[in-house]
Amino acid sequence: MIDTQASMVGIDSLIHATGHALPGTPPPAGADVQALRDDVRAAIVEIYCDHDDKAARRVEHARELVREGAAEGSAPSMHLEEAAYRLRQHQPWEALGALRQAGDALLSVQLERSARN
Repeated sequence: MIDTQASMVGIDSLIHATGHALPGTPPPAGADVQALRDDVRAAIVEIYCDHDDKAARRVEHARELVREGAAEGSAPSMHLEEAAYRLRQHQPWEALGALRQAGDALLSVQLERSARN
């Protein structure tokens, strides 16, 4: 028998993996976008593995990278803040949505930077 909820999560993941992000996302100044994306992806995996504490540590590391890069208020920063809040509230699936949006916004920033170079 097919698990409908697991199938929907898989489909939702594929949709978000396409990297749709809002245009005009301000790039984090000086932040290492690839390191941020790595933290976001690792946090997503930790949530899927039911390791919410590990996910929260990865989100906190990503938030530190954003703060170091002076990107407070950017789209990735806002989504990371929401993910951190949701994890503190023991709402991992809501945090997952915020992490996906952060990943999409970071991908957009990375593509925008590579197009400029």
